[in-house]
Amino acid sequence: MLLAVSHPESPTYGQHWTPSEVVETFAPSDDTIAAVANWLTDAGISRERLRLSVSKGWIDLNATVEEIEDLLKAEYHVYSHSETGDEQIGCASYSVPAHVQPHIELIKPTVHFRHHPVSNRFNKRGMNLGAPSRTRGPKLSPKKIDKSLSLATCDEAITLDCLRALYSVDYTPVSTDKNSYGIVEFTPQAFLQGDLDLFFRNFSPSLVGVEPKTVLIDGAIVQTTNQSFNFNGESDLDLEYAMGLTNPQPITLLQTGDIVEGAGFDNWLDAVDGSFCTFEGGDDPEQ
Repeated sequence: MLLAVSHPESPTYGQHWTPSEVVETFAPSDDTIAAVANWLTDAGISRERLRLSVSKGWIDLNATVEEIEDLLKAEYHVYSHSETGDEQIGCASYSVPAHVQPHIELIKPTVHFRHHPVSNRFNKRGMNLGAPSRTRGPKLSPKKIDKSLSLATCDEAITLDCLRALYSVDYTPVSTDKNSYGIVEFTPQAFLQGDLDLFFRNFSPSLVGVEPKTVLIDGAIVQTTNQSFNFNGESDLDLEYAMGLTNPQPITLLQTGDIVEGAGFDNWLDAVDGSFCTFEGGDDPEQ
């Protein structure tokens, strides 16, 4: 499905779907939407309080805690993390009638909890989003880059050539005047141009000095005050490999979230999904 519109040799290459075609392809069936809506109205929730998302994948419900507890046979609490004080609304269990179970994949908030509670200024909402994983890499090494790296040393260090060989990448973008490759980064995660240039001097000299086109979302900045692998490593790697593998394709950096609160997926959805941004009047632009 994706290759049909993205592979240059496909007869439908470049014939990208409209938003309505995407919705109609992936939306739940009318029977599923009706089953869930009827369950809610039968429980006493008026249809005026239900809102079907543009994607048709969610039904937003405006209700009191008492109503939801009765509807889901649940008991809600405000849970506080013992170390950080981070609070989250949820319940220990819930249930729905058997006839609507096949039509529902997720109800929130319910039993799902954040696994990484907030703790300090740079661990607040979204401050770890996009940061390098502490357990699954990337691996760090004190050794200097050896310019003799080749395909024979791909088991030691993954270079651009290693990825090209591994994934049979042998294509140079041609429609660079009308296409761009977008990459999202969440503040305070940010790239350092000096890091990019160091990488490019070793592996893609024509890109030295080249910067991504930056779009700032929701008060974002590309911060350079806090410089360490934890703040810059992931963004550096994203841009180094994306730019190196797609050169001369322009890269658009979508930097999201301000330096005080950081960023979450909500900030990103506000920017790209109009229905999310305007739900119940949208966000306060002063916040």
